[in-house]
Amino acid sequence: MITPFNRAELLITCDLNRFNQARDALEGAGIDFRCRIKDLASRNWARDGAFAINQDARVEYKLYVRRDQLDWASQVLRAQ
Repeated sequence: MITPFNRAELLITCDLNRFNQARDALEGAGIDFRCRIKDLASRNWARDGAFAINQDARVEYKLYVRRDQLDWASQVLRAQ
């Protein structure tokens, strides 16, 4: 089980294809993971002055694995 206390951040990307490739590779290797998806445009961007945000990079994808499996998961992603 992955908790905030035993997890390590494996990947941060704004590319949905890269996220899906990494997720499929981890599933294929049998590595337990958690993901967090954050819409960066969900705030009031007109008020903050960031209305010219790159639409290709408006969603951030993060993958977390157990800290003791981080090296193994990194090798799986490099082998892709």
